[in-house]
Amino acid sequence: MATRGSAGRWRVRDGEEGRLTPGAAAAAEVWSRGFLPLRVRSPESYRLRPAFPGTAVVLGQTTYEALSETELPEDGLVVYRLREWPEGEVVRDRVVYGPAFVRAAERERGRARLREKARPWRFFLYPLVGLLPEAEQQRVSDRLGLYAVTATLVSGLVESAVVLALLLVLLRNSDPGAAVAILLALPGLVLLVLPGLGRAFGALFLRETGGSAPVVLVFETMKALGAWRGRQDRSLVPLTREAFWERLGRPDAVEAAPDGTLVFRGLLPYLTWTSSRRISVGRDYWGVEPRPPEFDRGRLLHTCRLVPLGDPPAPGEPAPSPPPPTAYADEVLAEVRLEWDALNEGFAWLTAMLAADVQARAFGHRGGPSAARRPTLVTAAAGGLLGLYVLRFLPGPPGDPFAPYLGGLAVALVADMVRRLRTTGRGEYAPSLFRWLLPSGALRPERVAYHAHRDAERKALVALDRTPA
Repeated sequence: MATRGSAGRWRVRDGEEGRLTPGAAAAAEVWSRGFLPLRVRSPESYRLRPAFPGTAVVLGQTTYEALSETELPEDGLVVYRLREWPEGEVVRDRVVYGPAFVRAAERERGRARLREKARPWRFFLYPLVGLLPEAEQQRVSDRLGLYAVTATLVSGLVESAVVLALLLVLLRNSDPGAAVAILLALPGLVLLVLPGLGRAFGALFLRETGGSAPVVLVFETMKALGAWRGRQDRSLVPLTREAFWERLGRPDAVEAAPDGTLVFRGLLPYLTWTSSRRISVGRDYWGVEPRPPEFDRGRLLHTCRLVPLGDPPAPGEPAPSPPPPTAYADEVLAEVRLEWDALNEGFAWLTAMLAADVQARAFGHRGGPSAARRPTLVTAAAGGLLGLYVLRFLPGPPGDPFAPYLGGLAVALVADMVRRLRTTGRGEYAPSLFRWLLPSGALRPERVAYHAHRDAERKALVALDRTPA
């Protein structure tokens, strides 16, 4: 634990301590063996933005404001100079200096060292990391300093090249007696080549990330058996697809200042809230002053300051109506719903086959499962009838190499029809068993907003020197 010495010092370990400096230019200082997640005070810029306070640092029973950050390369130290928190100033970011705060900073420095060590091995890491499922791929790429889209591209190309090479070796070294075995293996090999090329295409043209189907299947099986649990705290970087939709459902933290301004703080970049934006709430308008993002204990926090426009209210008049904490999320979701409405005009049958959470975003504002009922019935019946039609021609000619594959597919189609009809009869979304083969992530409603926020987060992390460009 941090101990306070007789001279007013809070020492965590060698090179990590806070100290009072009465009589000096600053009231206190924090010394560290590396940079700390402390934001120093932003000075006022005339006609552009007012001053923005630094991080509130608690030493003992007193709160201080971070004023400056000075690096001492010869000593390998960084010094933060503090002053007592100004009376009447709203505390926006507050940290308690102590072992927990220092350990969090040291963990982040360890991540930076790991990324530096992994840099020379990127050539070998990219095809391996790209095999992982999308969420795990994003996290491992962030940890090793890789770009997940590049990992998917390289992995998809390597996967397809390996399967094609294996197919050529089988054809070259086979004898006439092995022709039947090659024919039996050929459909499976083709099915392995196409997903790899599809992943590479999605990464190159759509900037999509995704893992190899066999590897994803292994992870899903482990999750089903309880042998693997994905990250539960989706507020931590990086921004995965699941984390994006979850964060959209969280209201932002809103703090009101004595001067009538509001500070919105959230886990998603405020892409549309620029300095030229005016937010209307009834007859009231608010101006937007974006603030630089901050990295805090594994989370990237985005901040916007909203200033009421117009004349101040006279005594007895109500204050301007504030935007709700979900104001930005509501804007993003409104655009997503417009995208889904446009897609469902001609492809509602496709949407009705996707996962239940995807269908909820597509049909939730149009009536929920009842809006998906008709396309669900159509696709379920079409798949089931196709399966019954194929079963009529089985087992087929003796030695037919495709008969086992067609038989399994036909049975799966019939089972899918029965399950979906029962599910939709209960008034629930009825995704297809074949939803894993459908490119739901590549559809515009699921892709555009997520990619924009994912890229904005990566850009912010690069600016904060947390992720290589």
